[in-house]
Amino acid sequence: MDSLFKIIKPLVFIFFMMGIVSCDNSGNNSDDIFDDNLDEGFIKEVESQTYYLIPSPEGLFSFIKDGDLKYLKDILNPTENIDKYIDTRSKELNFGIYSADLAYVSSFNKYQESVDYLSTVRTLSDEIGISAVFDENLIGRIDNIIDDQDSLLKVTSDSYFSIVRYLESSNRKKSLALIVTGGWIESIYVVTNLIDAYKPGSDAVQLLADQKLVVSNLMSYLDQNKSDDNIQRTINDLKNLQKIYESFEIEKIEPEENNTSDSDKIVVGGSAKIIMTEEQFIALKKEIAVIRNKITKNS
Repeated sequence: MDSLFKIIKPLVFIFFMMGIVSCDNSGNNSDDIFDDNLDEGFIKEVESQTYYLIPSPEGLFSFIKDGDLKYLKDILNPTENIDKYIDTRSKELNFGIYSADLAYVSSFNKYQESVDYLSTVRTLSDEIGISAVFDENLIGRIDNIIDDQDSLLKVTSDSYFSIVRYLESSNRKKSLALIVTGGWIESIYVVTNLIDAYKPGSDAVQLLADQKLVVSNLMSYLDQNKSDDNIQRTINDLKNLQKIYESFEIEKIEPEENNTSDSDKIVVGGSAKIIMTEEQFIALKKEIAVIRNKITKNS
């Protein structure tokens, strides 16, 4: 995809490290954050071309396929809650939440649940003026899926980014900000509820810790649109969560030396790791639930 989304901070390469899907589907590893060998010309190019990279729910749930994680339908936002969303803000935030739920059920290859959540997403798309995204081609692809997980995930991902492209091309940045925020919040809420017990270094725990940089940039993007009352309300709702993530430490890991002799050393580039303690995880899980439930209950 084309690079579409502007942000304040020049951190495009940091987003790559977190498994966040950008509009051109590029990727990189977190080990490069403190790499002293990063090309100076590349850094200058990144700084002159700042992008807002969308945290794809499908990307956040990608580890599910390889992990031993349970399917918990009860943690999702019930489709019947759609009747609660009567104002624009609640519709757009919950459109993001339902999109994340759709990605989640697709990750577990739950076909009927996927159909149900897709129907809900389509209904909300009509109400917020983006129904054009669901053209005959996309609907045809969905109808042809029976029990193919990879195809189901691909269609889910494609529909998500079709929505993103449509909103960007329509210059509906405020709507995009709320939808992306809702999708990210639900994704993190689901992941926290999939973790039975805090295990340092586990994929799921590290995934949550790595969102520290996402939060910083997401808040910056929301701040660009804070003149809108709906955006400002959302910023206020996220401030406690932001403080929790700001407390996470970034640990720099020194380069490893591969000694072949005293005079011949091969130095492997340094890396960094974001640390989330068990206490911080508990605080994060509690706060993300408060935010998410406030949105889904439209309270």
